[in-house]
Amino acid sequence: MLVISIILICITAIAFYTSPKKFKDSYISKFNDKFSKYFRTPNSTPASSRKPSYSSNEPLKDPTPLMITPDQVKNYDDRPWRPFRWPYHQTMSIFKLDMNHWLDMDKYYWRYIEEKKRIWMTYGKENIDWLPEGYEPSFELMQIVTDHMLKRYPLLFTLVEDKGEAGGKIVYNELTKETLDMTLPLKEQPLLYVSKMAKEDFYVVLKNPKDDLHYLVAAAVPFPGGSFGIDSKLGQHLDVIHEDVPYYKEKLKRSMERWFDRLTPNDPVERASWYISWDHKLKVNNVYQLPKFVPDLKADMESMDPKDFNVRVERQTLRKLPKSGAIIFTNHPVFYSIEEMKDEPLVPSLIRKILYEGPQDIIKYKNFDFFRDYIVGYLDSLVKRQIDLGIISEDTPLKTLPTYPFAHWSKTDFDLVNGWNNPKEKVNYLQKAKEEKVHKNQ
Repeated sequence: MLVISIILICITAIAFYTSPKKFKDSYISKFNDKFSKYFRTPNSTPASSRKPSYSSNEPLKDPTPLMITPDQVKNYDDRPWRPFRWPYHQTMSIFKLDMNHWLDMDKYYWRYIEEKKRIWMTYGKENIDWLPEGYEPSFELMQIVTDHMLKRYPLLFTLVEDKGEAGGKIVYNELTKETLDMTLPLKEQPLLYVSKMAKEDFYVVLKNPKDDLHYLVAAAVPFPGGSFGIDSKLGQHLDVIHEDVPYYKEKLKRSMERWFDRLTPNDPVERASWYISWDHKLKVNNVYQLPKFVPDLKADMESMDPKDFNVRVERQTLRKLPKSGAIIFTNHPVFYSIEEMKDEPLVPSLIRKILYEGPQDIIKYKNFDFFRDYIVGYLDSLVKRQIDLGIISEDTPLKTLPTYPFAHWSKTDFDLVNGWNNPKEKVNYLQKAKEEKVHKNQ
């Protein structure tokens, strides 16, 4: 899902820069007061008041130390993403990134890191590779990620030795019990060290001075979600990478380079996109499987209980490095079962609406039409359940939640709190993930 993720980030950013102020200040309509009790809480910050991405001359602040131990991480959750919008083409969907949340921590950290190692050992440069010109920005990224982890998570990452700018660092990962020797000369490529510290995927995009265009020069992407590797995209210009993406040629091709040029190191942004599958795999989800690996994908899909279908949220950030000028795109998947969201106002209704009435090119791109008829009865039952329980009524307006892109019950402003611990019932899918059949490309 790399291609559509990058494109949607840039489309929404361009829309912001070119929209009148009145639109910027009111891009999400308020619900009728009759229904506000279902969505707002006194301590929550609605999406419409979160700051979108502005160019800023203020330097980035160091992250606030989050004093959690490895044992506490086991009960820690990512922020509760709910990036469901209606109308689906609604544009304002990026926000200025609080650097405290650049590389978030959660209870699935160990799974991400173990999967990265497995995928690197099994598939190698299909998922992690670099060009010679990608070394310098990858090295800078390694230094920035290292400093971020040491400052943000001082009880999870320990500085063993610091030999200065010319000598490098040795860091101990308290979560994986691994010593990362990043003294110079490096023993491994910088992206491999990055992948041993952070659970995110990383894409490194660099401007070529010969033509002033941006190219993918390095990437550590073990979790693309779809049936593709970065080996076919490395060294390619953004237009080539995105030629099959819906609406790229019509809405973005002419503007993407200008937006990348405009981005500064002080303007990191974040957003989230989503799709649906019936598994928790990180490398290739079943919904994007190829016939040569799963000859009868429909039978595989229909063997699952609709209650086992998941929303895979792709949580994404975009920032520019200060020295090399490289643009770093990060992504990591967060899974939420539809079942665990069944009593969240309008969530089943929004998912159903988008599956059938979203833009046709997006429906096809995300394979919604492959499985939607199989789970629509389940979704309808959840909508009826919400009406019967009084969570919504039959005439509740079907609109983006005011707390977008987060759950309605999240009673906090995430930019002001030091971390996040989910107060709701704990959901852990690790055992299910271990039991899922793994195909040759997964």
